[in-house]
Amino acid sequence: MKWDDLRIFLSVARSRSFSEAAVRLGVNQSTVSRRLASMEGHLKTQLLDRTTDGPVLTETGNDLLAMAQRVEEEFFHIDSAVTGRDMRLSGRLRVTCIDMLVDRFLAPHLAKFTAMHPEIELEILTGLRSLDLMRREADVAIRASDAPTESLVGRRLFDFNLAIYAANSLADTLPDQPDPADLDWIGLHDEANTKRVVKVRFPTARIRHRVDGLFMQNAFVREGMGVAALPCYWADRDPAIRRIYPEPYAPNGLGFWVLIHPDMRRTARVRAFVDFVSGVLKDHQPWFEGRLIEDASATVRRRV
Repeated sequence: MKWDDLRIFLSVARSRSFSEAAVRLGVNQSTVSRRLASMEGHLKTQLLDRTTDGPVLTETGNDLLAMAQRVEEEFFHIDSAVTGRDMRLSGRLRVTCIDMLVDRFLAPHLAKFTAMHPEIELEILTGLRSLDLMRREADVAIRASDAPTESLVGRRLFDFNLAIYAANSLADTLPDQPDPADLDWIGLHDEANTKRVVKVRFPTARIRHRVDGLFMQNAFVREGMGVAALPCYWADRDPAIRRIYPEPYAPNGLGFWVLIHPDMRRTARVRAFVDFVSGVLKDHQPWFEGRLIEDASATVRRRV
């Protein structure tokens, strides 16, 4: 049995979706289905029941899952131990972070880093799903978190502050310190996120609209469809929206982290990137903590 076949099996078992597994692995869905069918033929047993709700592990499939996870852990341990001794400032470097951070802040700094290290190949992986560094889905994570995985190592740089924003046209109609219950709120589909980010601080808030991404949430706010909790580092720089409550907050002690797998600490390209990006972020700490606002003309700054 080949390791690549086990990787496909593990991805399908975890996602319970052939299409999602294909996206994660970077292959066609037909390839996933064909390789799994080949595995079942080789083992002469059925590993998955194909149902209308997605693939479901059989009893044999569950047994194989436990064994495959142990093999995966050993493989990643070997891979990380060897890769972690790589002292070259070259090769592929996979970084996971939210797309808005790259779009609104990080892109020019990444360009500077790659100019400094022309043999390093950056691969930026964005999205709301947190990629697993322990499974080597990425090398570095730039992540807002209140409790990062204990098995990872990294730096908590500062508080990751949010504030409540509305379109200027909507904010003009609101009183100072409006009652949260009187507002239409725009939340994310993730109910746990909504509770952590909004409900803990504004328990009477009524979520009218839900979206599945930060770009869309920001767009709804700009169109005056409601208010939302947005990260200060980009919302304060958007001339079309403004805060309706002045004080920023870090829900549940939310912090901004740069994290790596412990075996990657000695890898030169990882260490160089972590030092570089941590320095850049610390230099802009007031933006992320919501203590510095830039007006629409980008010529006046004031502390709050």
